[in-house]
Amino acid sequence: MFRAIAAAIARIMKIGIAGIRWCENLVLSPFRALFGGGALPNPEYNPKMTSTEILDEYEANRQAQASSHQRSDRDAIETTKKYAAASPAARATTDLSAVPAAARVALLTMDDHELKALAAAGPSKVRKWLEGKEHGIFGVPNVTTSAKTKAVSAPVQPPAGMTLQEQMVWRVQAHLGKPDHSTGFRIA
Repeated sequence: MFRAIAAAIARIMKIGIAGIRWCENLVLSPFRALFGGGALPNPEYNPKMTSTEILDEYEANRQAQASSHQRSDRDAIETTKKYAAASPAARATTDLSAVPAAARVALLTMDDHELKALAAAGPSKVRKWLEGKEHGIFGVPNVTTSAKTKAVSAPVQPPAGMTLQEQMVWRVQAHLGKPDHSTGFRIA
């Protein structure tokens, strides 16, 4: 029923468009004849690629778009938002291996208000935050990437006067700050 109605509407539209073109040709044909502005010939088209080459190029582009880099970006964004929205007890068990090392250090040093603002931000702003770009999330500090800063050697021992818990956090942050050790580090 709907197909028949749609087909009838399509036929009416086709006839209407053909009628408009006929009227246009009728009115404009004397002017075209006088001033030499006839219809332009169709450009000649000679394809230089075969259909298999086009399909191969299409497949290569499709695979490039579905690369693991894009998936890892999504994983990092999802992990960051999950960590920021979690309770303090659940944060300790969150796996941050998908998050870049500089962002991991920033996540571990952020307070609850900053984490709440990060959890409420959209994916594009979180992506910018992970990349160390200007993100526009109010109250959340920028991630300092290792490319922007010079490598500074951290002291081997934690500063004096720290509690045992502060010393553990200091050691984790120091370990994450080392670029050669941060890729395989996981919080258990």
